[in-house]
Amino acid sequence: MHKRLQRLHPFSVRHLFLRTGHRREYRCALAVAIIFVACAGALPLANAVVPYRSPDDYGPSLQAQQHRAGCRQQVLQSLDGKIESEDFVARTDREYFRYVVRKDLREVMFICDARTGEIRRQIDVWGDL
Repeated sequence: MHKRLQRLHPFSVRHLFLRTGHRREYRCALAVAIIFVACAGALPLANAVVPYRSPDDYGPSLQAQQHRAGCRQQVLQSLDGKIESEDFVARTDREYFRYVVRKDLREVMFICDARTGEIRRQIDVWGDL
């Protein structure tokens, strides 16, 4: 039987589970191989591609930032209330600030042109319902 054990290839799976003196070494080698394969499989995930973002996606331009305070002031003059939210929106070649102002039960959305500082639209959010 001893000669038969020597005929097994040293890297065969059956050889790993036999009761030999090298069993622990082979199991450690198997564990290292499994860890290596797992790391090699996860390596492409570490090199994931970041999607392209245009410069407009990062926020308002300098010209728009200069008009932000003027837009806020015009909005508060139009409807004396509390500004609930303020958003910046960039559409192709235009930039806008959106404000939602609440006074009592009335809620109005103001759309202000960020390049000129003028209010373009006033939409009564609950008025049409």
